[in-house]
Amino acid sequence: MADKINSTVYWALAIIISLIAIRLVSLGLFPLYDTTEARYGEMARIMVETRNWVTPQFDYDVPFWGKPPIQTWLSAISFNFLGINEFTARLPHLLCGLLTCYLVFRFTLSLTNLSKSVLSILVLVSSLGFIVAIGMVMTDSALLLAYTLAMFSYWQCYAQKNQLYGYLFFVSLALGMLIKGPVAVVLIGISLVVWSAWQGCFKVAIRRLPWVSGMFVFLGLTLPWYILAEIRTPGFLEYFIVGEHIQRFLVSGWEGDLYGTAHVKPRGTIWFYWLLCASPWSFLALGLLFKKENIKKALRKEPDQPNINKYLICWVISPLLLFTLAGNVLPIYVLPGFSALAILIALNIKFTKLCNYMALFTVLTLIAMLSALLTGAWEHKSEHKLLELHQKSFKEAPLYYWNKRPFSGQFYSNGRAKQINEKAYLRDLVNSSGKIYIAIKQDEFIIFKDLFDAHCTVEKKSTVRYLLVCNDKFENKVSIENFTD
Repeated sequence: MADKINSTVYWALAIIISLIAIRLVSLGLFPLYDTTEARYGEMARIMVETRNWVTPQFDYDVPFWGKPPIQTWLSAISFNFLGINEFTARLPHLLCGLLTCYLVFRFTLSLTNLSKSVLSILVLVSSLGFIVAIGMVMTDSALLLAYTLAMFSYWQCYAQKNQLYGYLFFVSLALGMLIKGPVAVVLIGISLVVWSAWQGCFKVAIRRLPWVSGMFVFLGLTLPWYILAEIRTPGFLEYFIVGEHIQRFLVSGWEGDLYGTAHVKPRGTIWFYWLLCASPWSFLALGLLFKKENIKKALRKEPDQPNINKYLICWVISPLLLFTLAGNVLPIYVLPGFSALAILIALNIKFTKLCNYMALFTVLTLIAMLSALLTGAWEHKSEHKLLELHQKSFKEAPLYYWNKRPFSGQFYSNGRAKQINEKAYLRDLVNSSGKIYIAIKQDEFIIFKDLFDAHCTVEKKSTVRYLLVCNDKFENKVSIENFTD
């Protein structure tokens, strides 16, 4: 039996390493995609260029009030030391994911044996939403790390009465505030309040934490940046606190968003997102939940014996509870509960070959997704193909985007792309004597075809746009007709 278990564990380790290796290799294989990746990547690039490490910038001299700075700092630090490219933009976020895996392993090991701890990592790494998210330039991988650290440290503080973990809890709260803002604290608060009420230990749960000294730690780590950000860009706090954390989630189709279109979804969509992103393990978790003996065990109140299953369940569902009534949601909002899901499953199932087979499903799905990307399935979501051969040229001749400038257009032009919306101004630019580049959607090209025919030639074509060079003295260019026939 021991040999069988060991063999299962070894195969699980092989799958874990394979998934991480595939994700690591894939970091530099694809361009930064609009809008999220390219936006945060460009903000990090601007931060390195301007040396402004206080205020993330949406564009030069345009502050970004949508998120705190840590996720921008991560990519910017990587750019600063390793160079600016897709791999270095994504690498810190993958490292956050790996640190989360370590915390999950440590948490599970403190509760059970080594093989179960390996299983928890297998579940986490092979959760589809997790393995995809940790290889993307977003806030969510770092948020998951902070959330996991907070819940791990609180449990150790409560169950083991270890005050050092109590201080670590407040450190993790501060990290959450600097990664995502107050929503991180709210998520953690929902988990702990619901659990302590369910467990019947509300007063004891509160008393375990070193509140006075802990709040000094929390405020000491958090307030300096928030105060400095408001001083540098007045109006930040009002927009960030009221707009991003109240109106965004309660007002469907919120029109006050400064940075894009709100994600209008029916109320309760977050539960469907969880089922999809936590697959294949979400279906197994539902099966465990509705077992009669598990329901009876969960309903029992044992204030003197902290129930880890109740704790983990509350942790899993807290993002779902918070966003159930939200009108603007994304699939990635379910990610903070994935660490708990991994530990919960590991504690409550037998570690068999079936677990490895389920994880292999994710391996195959990930390979299929990456293969689709390699074939150019998402080419329309990035300007990399259009601009890659001419990035150095933009230092000598300006690049203009007609009507809309994608974030990836900014990133892959090293911030030199400008947006123009006035027809008269475009005609003046084309009729001038200076060499310029123009990026324009293919369906909008026809509006200015006569003008472009006289002054411009096509340098490059993507699935969405033409890249035109105008007033160029070089010969042997490809004619527009060759691209538009």
